[in-house]
Amino acid sequence: MEEVPITKQERYEIIMDSVIQLITEGKVKEDSKLYSENQLAKKLGVSRAHVREVYSALSIFGVLESRQGEGTFLKKINSSMAYKMLFIMLFQGSVNVDQIMDIRRIVEVGVAEKAALNRTERDVRDLSECIERMENCDDGETLSILDNELHSIIGRSCGNPMLVGLSNIIAGVVIEAIREHWNYIIFERNRDIKRLTFEQHKELVESIINKKPYIAKVVAQEHLEFVAESLRRYRQKEKTTLKNIQGVKK
Repeated sequence: MEEVPITKQERYEIIMDSVIQLITEGKVKEDSKLYSENQLAKKLGVSRAHVREVYSALSIFGVLESRQGEGTFLKKINSSMAYKMLFIMLFQGSVNVDQIMDIRRIVEVGVAEKAALNRTERDVRDLSECIERMENCDDGETLSILDNELHSIIGRSCGNPMLVGLSNIIAGVVIEAIREHWNYIIFERNRDIKRLTFEQHKELVESIINKKPYIAKVVAQEHLEFVAESLRRYRQKEKTTLKNIQGVKK
């Protein structure tokens, strides 16, 4: 049987998998030396040029560091860059609004609970200022920005660097869903929905400020379910409106 040639992309994946395995197995730790380009190329049966390209890419993303005359070393992971990479991957994956809401339910509820346990005085100040600006705002676009900012502050308040990173990713990804929710409220001129949405945010902020983790968790869950339902109604109304317009044109 004729052998199927390995593509360039597959060679890169082989090299990446090898580096990941070295790290996960503990054979390479922070600030320790990796195989040289020649060594890894021979070990994996790939060209040195391919290893060099992967090493260079990982250096750009702050994973590896090339030291003149010494070799290539594993750096302390640049979490900021790692989150940006994951953020791009999420967008390239064509994540829809329903999937985004699932992510929010899983992450933000736990983050709210942690924030109520770990918030600082700086967090209290920033949360209070943000919720005050939301209360005095009537513009959908501005409200969506403030809403996103509020959730970012809550993410920061949880005190766990990994959760903060996840919250930052989510804050970037969910901005569209948040904008859609506020635009629906403003478009409908529904003061009751606007008031309820704001009251949910206010209750969430107060539970965090007053260090009540259980209440923060429950309020966050209720708020996200409410937003998901609002978005479903909004999209359904848009579909109905579009059908009516198409029916008139016919």
